[in-house]
Amino acid sequence: MECENLSDKEILEIVKPLAENTENSWNEKNYHGFCRYLIDNSFPEEEFNKQLEESYDVYGKHTIANLVTIHRNPDHIIVIWKVDLEKRKEQGLLIYGFREHEGEVLIEGCSYHA
Repeated sequence: MECENLSDKEILEIVKPLAENTENSWNEKNYHGFCRYLIDNSFPEEEFNKQLEESYDVYGKHTIANLVTIHRNPDHIIVIWKVDLEKRKEQGLLIYGFREHEGEVLIEGCSYHA
């Protein structure tokens, strides 16, 4: 992804809708929506369900909050946001990696830390 000439605002206009779709799909327990913008579209459904079982009741829904930082690499970027958790007062961190793949910007990985 050629991002050297893009402002933070321009990068966020590209990647935030992808992250929001993924987080909303998590909140709706929608596996196919969750995988929609993943590079290889192959996050194992069993792992998705396992993570839901282990953490959904503890943290509830995720909502992207304030931007922490954007880290630019020559071929990908990492965006870190704070994340509001429905069942916890303290925010967590939401970390997404984005990369261009077959002409599209897609998610190469995502995780949250609560």
